[in-house]
Amino acid sequence: MTDGISKGRIAAEFAKMRIKHPRIEQVIQKFDSAREMRRNAPDEEQRYVEFFAKSHTGKSTAVKYYLEKVVVPEVVKDGLFPADMPAKAVARKQNRVVHVTLTEKATRRSLYSDILRRLGDEEADSGDIPDLRKRVYDYLADEQVELLILDEIQHLSVGIMKQSEGRKTKGLTSQGTDVSDALKKMMIDGLVPIVFVGVPEARVHFAVDEQLPNREIDKVDFSPIRWTVSEERSLFVDYCIETGVRIQKTGLMPEISNFGSNGIAASLWAASDGRIGLVSRLCEEATFHASSRGAKRVEFQDLELAVDTRGIPNGFSTYNPFTHGVRDLEEKTE
Repeated sequence: MTDGISKGRIAAEFAKMRIKHPRIEQVIQKFDSAREMRRNAPDEEQRYVEFFAKSHTGKSTAVKYYLEKVVVPEVVKDGLFPADMPAKAVARKQNRVVHVTLTEKATRRSLYSDILRRLGDEEADSGDIPDLRKRVYDYLADEQVELLILDEIQHLSVGIMKQSEGRKTKGLTSQGTDVSDALKKMMIDGLVPIVFVGVPEARVHFAVDEQLPNREIDKVDFSPIRWTVSEERSLFVDYCIETGVRIQKTGLMPEISNFGSNGIAASLWAASDGRIGLVSRLCEEATFHASSRGAKRVEFQDLELAVDTRGIPNGFSTYNPFTHGVRDLEEKTE
């Protein structure tokens, strides 16, 4: 066994990967549509886009793709940033589309502070709630923000542990409506359309406030891929193939890894439960194993080992389809 490329280098290259697929095209269309409403009706009540999906389905990467591949070229073209400035740096500094990750156990105060901090307010934690709210409103207006993306919306909830069929699972319960009321008021006041990003359980906030669902403009579908639906299967296989290509393009492997042969895509689907984000994690682990043995490409045996060393131990995979074959095709499409 050779030393190979470090896990850190491999993880970094996978973190930087942006692979476009039809669901990201859907994100672009729906985010653009919300922004268009803001531009054409700036003084009217604004609405929201719902972006709820299971963990590891690629939500965060889709948001990064939109910022780096859609918003950054816009603001550079408009002369707001130099063309030679790295896209990731521009994405962090521009305020046309603002991406905010909510603090855990979010409150109205932390919500306003999170937004102010992202907008560059050096005193984001100072002031009472009315003062923080006013500053948020002023910043959003002065910076001409067209879209506010609120990530980890489940942080508006309290996590609770449930016991079901002998297994503990984490659920969510609403911790009040003060934060959702604040968000609703922002839309009523015509400030900015909002994208709510989180896990499906976060819908609890929309269930307790009947006025919120009426303000929805669209939904983004990032549900796990269904293998028995031909269009979704093609999307998944294409994603796997492109991942194998990117591993070579980033210099992690000297040759392209062929993830479109030997039933590899089907096995990755079974091991990831159809979640694209998990495919990347498994391929990342497999790249490390391939590099460690001095291989020229990632192969079946590396992916098989990746499920054993990362998929199953982390609870991503319930069994190893590379070892035992793919099963439950029909059941897993529900």
